[in-house]
Amino acid sequence: MVTGKTKSGIKFQLDERIKDDARFLYYLAKAQDENADMGEQSKAVTGILKLVFGNDEGVINFMNAVASKNGGVCTVDVMLSELTEMFDAIKAKNSSSSPQS
Repeated sequence: MVTGKTKSGIKFQLDERIKDDARFLYYLAKAQDENADMGEQSKAVTGILKLVFGNDEGVINFMNAVASKNGGVCTVDVMLSELTEMFDAIKAKNSSSSPQS
């Protein structure tokens, strides 16, 4: 598990194995696909959030935390920025625990 706090103060605990989950990689590719329409991209982002936070309640709790740090609004840009910070923490943990050559 990776625990931490984003720059805005949102505390998190994520299973670091998520980065290797084929479903996560599928949704991430769909979310970033320039040829996908907004509906497909939205479904992909929703899929990522459910994988990361477990269920609708976890997703809502995350979005409420984002909104509380953003003047009461959970914008997509801020939400994705917070999520990126969380995944950066996973990358940092993995790179610091990797053996150096």
